[in-house]
Amino acid sequence: MKKALRFMCMAMAVTGVTAAAQAQEDSYPSKPVKVLVGFAPGGAVDTAGRLMASELQKALGKSFVVENKPGAGGLLALMEGARAPADGYTIVVGSAGPLTVSPVLFKNQNFDPLKSLDPIALYMYTPGIVVVKNDLKVSNLKGLVEASKSASLNMASAGTGSVLHLMGEHFQERVNVKWVHIPYKGSSPALADMMGGRVDVMLDVLPSSAPLVKGGQIKALAVTSKRRNPQLPDVPTVAEQGFGDIELGSWMGMLVPKGTPPAIVAKLNKALNASLKNPEVQNKVASLGSETEGGTPEMLAERIARETKVWREVIEKNNIEAQ
Repeated sequence: MKKALRFMCMAMAVTGVTAAAQAQEDSYPSKPVKVLVGFAPGGAVDTAGRLMASELQKALGKSFVVENKPGAGGLLALMEGARAPADGYTIVVGSAGPLTVSPVLFKNQNFDPLKSLDPIALYMYTPGIVVVKNDLKVSNLKGLVEASKSASLNMASAGTGSVLHLMGEHFQERVNVKWVHIPYKGSSPALADMMGGRVDVMLDVLPSSAPLVKGGQIKALAVTSKRRNPQLPDVPTVAEQGFGDIELGSWMGMLVPKGTPPAIVAKLNKALNASLKNPEVQNKVASLGSETEGGTPEMLAERIARETKVWREVIEKNNIEAQ
């Protein structure tokens, strides 16, 4: 009798918790949701973040309002998000740099994204691309490697410690070459000097380089992704050219403060994944030179942990410091 009573009490408690979670999920959101972006308006992260905020607004029927909080390599927005109430009304747009590079470079901030934020989902992947100046007489990766061993080539980047810089350092190690690093304040001035013939090679993300490649202003030798990209279908992958499966690029996901109710995380994850299956959204993302992703919160957490380890090794091996 006592066992039966205990069982009934436990069942009622579980039912009560389940009902409460369901009620919480059903009523969310009941007011506008703040979406923090760690970069200035108009950039790639801001554009992609606004696209997904708009899709969540359509799906869930409340305003998802983007606020730009640039600074500390994108960390400021993540840290502000981590300090917000864990109620689902603050979401952070996290990209590869702030989530996996900045926490290693800006050690004084003592910030670990996975200890302070709960992932919702990865939603976009942007392939990397190897580009060179037009008068560098190479047409593929094999030629670039040979040229690198017979002459001193320089490599442009979007700045010391940027994702593009780390991609370049990691790529050099994988193909066994060494280039002289020339940091710029962003990829635009770096590409401008490449068009002018002042820098030799760069690891970039596809959206910023693709228009210049199509216009014949620079040359593309390879995409650093598993498959070719529709924006530049004639550019082969690194693997196709015999240099192994090198996957380098950027990506974006959404996160919430640590301890946000699982029911709310699940609802946001479901809405985000559903939007990524929409052909209209897929076309918009493709027009940016990127690919839709999706998946579980655990998949985003795993991506953050795995790439943080890779970039920490690159940073430490090359003695890279925040600028």
